Amino acid sequence: MAIQPVRVVGESMWPTYKEGVTLLFDTSESLIPTEGDVVLAVHPFRSDLHIIKRVVRVETEQYFLVGDNPDPTGSEDSHNFGKVPRSLIVGVLLER
Repeated sequence: MAIQPVRVVGESMWPTYKEGVTLLFDTSESLIPTEGDVVLAVHPFRSDLHIIKRVVRVETEQYFLVGDNPDPTGSEDSHNFGKVPRSLIVGVLLER
């Protein structure tokens, strides 16, 4: 198991995870994210940016990722950039 700590920046996962909290992600390549998992992913349009989102739907190796923030403008996610290929998901949150 490979573990990567990541600090939450921004409000997209509020109220579940507040800005400044450090989360631990399992970055093992063999992981298969499922609906409900919180994942660490590479932003589909900015390869230098990692995002933390929740998997809400899986469709044939394409993942629909959203933030937990109830404000529709509070998270840039699959509502903005569409489904994300499995190859961009680099980690799954370990249980807190």
